[in-house]
Amino acid sequence: MTKLQLEYLRLALTVIVFALIITPLFLHINQVTINWFNSLSQVMAIPLLILCIGIPLWMIVDLVRKNVADKSIFNLTFFISVISIALLFFSIKILN
Repeated sequence: MTKLQLEYLRLALTVIVFALIITPLFLHINQVTINWFNSLSQVMAIPLLILCIGIPLWMIVDLVRKNVADKSIFNLTFFISVISIALLFFSIKILN
């Protein structure tokens, strides 16, 4: 796997994590109850936490090793992961 493919993989994982964090928040704020989605969200909570913390750590390790192929994709991935972490803390702090 090339460095650029790795960057795209990391970006795809970050976008998936962002979508899986924002969708339950949107449903909760709009007071929509979908039972199967709520149970799926509860099951996916631990893997999302691991990915939400693991992806930025993986990015920092690659940045230190100078293993980054494209800085713009790296910056976009980092920006989306920071927003995901902020939304996750918002949901834990405010909505509970």
